[in-house]
Amino acid sequence: MTLPTYRAGHIVQGEPLMIHALEDFVGELTRQRPWVKARYEEALEAVDDLLSQDTPAGLAAYLAADRAELLAALPEQPLLTEALDEFGAYLREWRWV
Repeated sequence: MTLPTYRAGHIVQGEPLMIHALEDFVGELTRQRPWVKARYEEALEAVDDLLSQDTPAGLAAYLAADRAELLAALPEQPLLTEALDEFGAYLREWRWV
């Protein structure tokens, strides 16, 4: 028996938003490593807020953003580098990108 591949509904309907990917990522963190969930969620939401000036940021905007600029713009987020690494790995593993 072959299990179906996970596909989020919003991907089929249009460009995925960063907030949707974040929600799924945080859901996985809650299941796998709840002790880092709140800290990663805060750091990544700060990135989403930075990229979402007037409209919600698409995942493409996040992927196109310069990592060094994100880190420089959010120095108050001590776990941002680690959170970005984990989020990037999640996006690849779950085929968001």
